[in-house]
Amino acid sequence: MSRWLRNFAWLLALMMVSVACGSDDSAPATTAAPAAAETVPETAATSQPGRLAVIATTTILGDVVANVVGGDARIDVLLPPGADPHDYQISSSQAAMLYDVDLVVVNGLGLEEGLIDVLEAAEADGVHILEVAGQLDPIPFSFEDAHHGEEEGEDGGEDHGDEEEEEGEDHGDEEEEEEGHHGDTSGLDPHFWTDPLRVARAAMLIAEALEAVEPSIDWAARAEAYAATLTELDEEIQDLLAPIPHDNRKLITNHDSLGYFADRYGFEIIGAVIPGGATLADPSSAQLAELVEEIVEEGVKVIFAETIEPTALAEAVAAEAGTDVAVVELHTGSLGEPGTPTDNIVGMLRDNAKRIADALS
Repeated sequence: MSRWLRNFAWLLALMMVSVACGSDDSAPATTAAPAAAETVPETAATSQPGRLAVIATTTILGDVVANVVGGDARIDVLLPPGADPHDYQISSSQAAMLYDVDLVVVNGLGLEEGLIDVLEAAEADGVHILEVAGQLDPIPFSFEDAHHGEEEGEDGGEDHGDEEEEEGEDHGDEEEEEEGHHGDTSGLDPHFWTDPLRVARAAMLIAEALEAVEPSIDWAARAEAYAATLTELDEEIQDLLAPIPHDNRKLITNHDSLGYFADRYGFEIIGAVIPGGATLADPSSAQLAELVEEIVEEGVKVIFAETIEPTALAEAVAAEAGTDVAVVELHTGSLGEPGTPTDNIVGMLRDNAKRIADALS
């Protein structure tokens, strides 16, 4: 422990450099939906009278939407491939686009943290917004951010915390009824897409929302066909993961993003490099020291990092835990670049399963 604390200064500096390098303010304002789905060219939504226009916030949702709408709608995706949905800020031109489409599909449960105010304002002005994650039987995060909890206790004490919780619950219920796009104060996990069966249900929700906008098209038939593909993928993933011994089904992740995967396929999340369910928190030296101890005690051999975040901190933790601890990157918050096997959600989830199976078998 003492050696870790003495060496943590360079770790913290390394982390700050990584975060700075990981932010990208030059990302394009919009991107087309993933190449694996049939989408129309990136033209102005108003230039195609009679054709529906849909916006999805993330590349993952963009792919689901594309599989439901086929060629009957123009799709824009706000986040480019590789962007972190937790901290992405949209441009003014992107915000204006929200008011010129028939449907906006968002993840919700606090995933798009930088978009919450914009989405709430758009919905208050009558924009049709579908938030999917909260309708898919969301689960709690795998573990709480203990450091955050300690800080709250120090600030307000137990009684004060209880009062705030009651007030927050009442206020949150009111907001959910009126708008539905509030921050994630409930502790529910927004990363539903790591479970392909929930993605299938999300497709059906999107079809229902499109039906309300344009009932003349059989959106449900496409959603059902896509859901069948995702059901087959679920069976394939189970086969890929089957060789992993029970004792090896313990996951250390970059942040708490694989809860639905673990719940679906019989894994346990035992720790994360970045505390909590977002990528924005800064781990303390004590948290990282505890994580290193847990990795050693549990005999964990892999830390699963993410393509949307720099791996330097995960690699430093792995090095501190032991030279035999590997760092394996997964696609968690974004699809891969167009033209790659992970540029659609089926390919992304299959690739993640293969990497996890190879690392833990």
